[in-house]
Amino acid sequence: MDKNEILEKSRQENRGGDEREAQITARAWQLGAAVGIMICGIAMAVFGLVFDQPMKYMADNMMIYFGMIATVYTYKAAKLKSRLDIMFASLFWVFFGCFTAIFVVSFLG
Repeated sequence: MDKNEILEKSRQENRGGDEREAQITARAWQLGAAVGIMICGIAMAVFGLVFDQPMKYMADNMMIYFGMIATVYTYKAAKLKSRLDIMFASLFWVFFGCFTAIFVVSFLG
């Protein structure tokens, strides 16, 4: 086998992506889901007890979603040091903060 044949075989084997990146992405989604569930549980408990009403605004769903997705990209950014993942993580944390503020203000106002 010459050098070009070896390189072509390697490219064919790695078409689906890097195994390390796939493992990190899978772990990131697991972590994101866990954080989303935690945020949901805490929000439901706190606002259910404090305001004696269930979460009923759209902002709560968006807050949970962006908390999960921001966690995924934060984990990926920490492991892969990818500029794109860092940018997405930052953007999704901003969205999470905005929807959290909307959610809290909707109960106070």
